[in-house]
This record gives sequence, C-alpha cells and structure tokens, in this order.
Amino acid sequence: MRIVLLRHGQTDRNATDRFQAQADVPLNDTGMRQAQEIARSLRPGSWSAVYSSPLARAAQTAAYAAGRLGVPHRRLDGLRERDLGTLDGQNRAEFARQHPRTMRRLLTDPGYAPPGGEAGRAVLCRSAAALRTIAEAEAAPDGTDRTPPAPAVLAVTHGGVLNLLTRALVDPVASPEVLVGTCAAVCVDVEWSADGRPHAALRRWNVAPHECEEAPVPAPPLSFVDLDALVLDELNSKEVTRT
Repeated sequence: MRIVLLRHGQTDRNATDRFQAQADVPLNDTGMRQAQEIARSLRPGSWSAVYSSPLARAAQTAAYAAGRLGVPHRRLDGLRERDLGTLDGQNRAEFARQHPRTMRRLLTDPGYAPPGGEAGRAVLCRSAAALRTIAEAEAAPDGTDRTPPAPAVLAVTHGGVLNLLTRALVDPVASPEVLVGTCAAVCVDVEWSADGRPHAALRRWNVAPHECEEAPVPAPPLSFVDLDALVLDELNSKEVTRT
C-alpha cells in the first residue's frame, strides 16, 4: 500500500519564516494556488482516499485534492503539527542564529521537547499510529495489502511531522537536512507482516505527489520499519519515566 504524505500549502507564517506549530493558520493566496495546482496534477482513479490533519491549512489543501479526485476526505488528529510551546510564532532563521544547538535538537533529537511543547518522540507515536489507522482503513476488502499500482492514499500533514517521520524511516546518517517544501510530498510504502504488524518504508522524499502515483522502475530495495515499534517506543519511554 502506498501512503503519500503531503505538506500543506503556504500560509502567511510560512511566507515570513515563522514557527506556526498548532496555531490554526489558514492558507494564504499562494497556498490556495499551490493546493489547487497540486489537486489538478493528481490523476482520478489513482487515489482511494484523502486524509488530513484537522488544522485549517492542511484540511484546506486536502479538500481541493478530495474534490478533484472524488474521494472521501477524513481528518485524523494524529496528523496534527507538533506543539512547539514557547517557540510558536518566533522567526525560524533568527531563532536558529541565536540558538543553533537548540534548533538542531529540535530537528534531529526525538527526545527533545521545547518549553511547553511536545517531544519529537510523542509526535512520532501519534503520527505512526495515524499511518496504521490509514493502512487498516484502506486495506483491500479481503484484508490483504494493496500494492502499487493499486490506488494510493493522500494524507496532508505538516513539516514538523514529516521531518520526524522521515528520520524514523531512514538511516539517521542519510536523513535529509532540509524540511519538505510546502505542497511537496513524502512517498511511503506500507506492508503487513505475517503477525499483522504494519511496516513502512520511505520510497521518495520532497517530490510532487503525482510522482508517487507509480512505482519507480526499477524499484530500489526498501528498508521497512515497524510502525507499532515507533508507537511502543514512546509508550515505553513514558512508563520508564513514571517509574
């Protein structure tokens, strides 16, 4: 099964390079044009459903795609952006200049939580659970995998979520250093193990979503990560903390 994770279109905060976290900022005019262009690029019949974060910028982007494709649009709270606490609203570049170590921890250390905000590991837990929910909901009627070229699923989410998921699905040394652009996508393939656990692998990163409609030929070998393990890692971490 293919799940294509799309970053939402541009907002005014994106345009001014400010953290927006869970602030419910809508798309600006550029973002609406981006979302419309992305929707027009998608081929009806190649997609089975559209999911999104409940935040306005993601839901608006998803609505254009769902309308174009004629498929359901469902909101999943697990796809919501990371809570950045006191960082929300600050200028990203200025913060990075003043606090380079903290900025690097924010981007690369899943154990780090900004003051008043969410640890990266907690975001990984809920976003991995959201991927599992999507995979279960969109499985073929007989319970087997849908593999390309079967219809893919579009899930509209946020840059912080995509950064964390990307790093969890690849070798940390090979992790990209820049965030996925607005209205760019991460292509993830999901398979089920014999014991019913979903495993995900990164197929493509920072591409136009329509590029994920077909598998690349020849397809390179993939390294799959157990999504349930990402969820349990956070739950176990909380258990250790309590004791």
